[in-house]
Amino acid sequence: PGVSGTFTGGGGRCPLYSPELVGSLGGVCERTRAADNLLVASVLEVQEGSPFASCEGLENVCTTFIQGEWKPAAACGGAADADGGSSEEEEVLELVVPADGSDGEDVIIEEEELGNDAPASSPALNAEVETLADGFEFTEGPIWIPATGANSSLPNATLLFSDMRTNTIYSWSEADGIGVYSNNSMGTNGKALDLDGQLVGFRSGPRNVARGADPETAQVVASEYEGARFNSPNDGAVNPVDGAIFFSDPIWGILARPNETQELDFHGIYRIDADDASLSLELGGLAMPNGVAFSEEGDILFVSDTGGLPIHPTPELRSDEPPPTISAWALQDGRVLQPPVPLWSREDFSDGMCYNDRGLWSTRSGMGPSEYGPKGLVLTDPATGQEIGHIPIDAPTNVECHTDQDGVLYVTSANKISKVTLL
Repeated sequence: PGVSGTFTGGGGRCPLYSPELVGSLGGVCERTRAADNLLVASVLEVQEGSPFASCEGLENVCTTFIQGEWKPAAACGGAADADGGSSEEEEVLELVVPADGSDGEDVIIEEEELGNDAPASSPALNAEVETLADGFEFTEGPIWIPATGANSSLPNATLLFSDMRTNTIYSWSEADGIGVYSNNSMGTNGKALDLDGQLVGFRSGPRNVARGADPETAQVVASEYEGARFNSPNDGAVNPVDGAIFFSDPIWGILARPNETQELDFHGIYRIDADDASLSLELGGLAMPNGVAFSEEGDILFVSDTGGLPIHPTPELRSDEPPPTISAWALQDGRVLQPPVPLWSREDFSDGMCYNDRGLWSTRSGMGPSEYGPKGLVLTDPATGQEIGHIPIDAPTNVECHTDQDGVLYVTSANKISKVTLL
């Protein structure tokens, strides 16, 4: 709508989807672009030598990186397609056609509803899920700014969250509704408040950690380890006892920018000391660390690791092992107890996490295999690692526990922000 031009492809396919490639169509991944309400249909084809060599891999690309709806061709078990056939790898091409959007609505989840084929060991928890705003492209990093105690430059009683694909930080409050907080997020993903009430951002754009209310003028507190730039700071948390900043450093930002290279040969969890800003590597043997959270006493660190990445841009690190995990680590004097052996660890796929008096909340997204349980917001016993239950939410990415209202959490997902009230 409102844009004119000429489509140069032939036969209803993208220009690069040539007759020579007939037989390699694995399927199409569709997502609605929030900015202009267009449907982007990405053709996923299989070619020998790509990191993915299966239909499951193509579906993973669709639901994870494109954040779309997977529509397999005949070769991958879908409807017969004249251009379809067996295939082994993918290449992403985009074709834009008009589409209609849809509005979110409130959902009441009763305890007896299991949903998502949930196993009996993970019952649905009583909760009300309210969509506060939708139409975004990929939301992340929710942080609640309390009514009192935060830096005066920050808006009080307000939720901040990022739309990663539009490089924007939004705000939401009961008083003012939705608004734009910053038009240049500097790639800020996760966020935290330090013990002085200052905003800390974990930034995949400039590949650093910075402190300050304005992303463009925030003070960089860490950007490299032993002379090498971080990979892509993703998420983090502040220890409630000593104020140290812990953060994860996976590869996602570099993966989205092929012109950048990885300088470190691992992915880790780091600690920034609150007193002298010294940096230490706390966990260096992780596959793809993601969410970070602390116990209320600050003596246990919780980490989600999404596991091996077959499409890793560094060939030496490409692997589908190890499996994804959530784990708990004992801290001594604010540092991970050595040697680093987890208190508990279980196979599970989670993005962001947070901790409150109910337990450890994690986000089991659509990227994770169904074998790990129902998708949504998952509650875990922090002492044992046993799953207590879940709240069905579509494609969650992160969760904020520390709000001014007891029993209220905020959840970001692929295209919306939700308020969860525990009943």
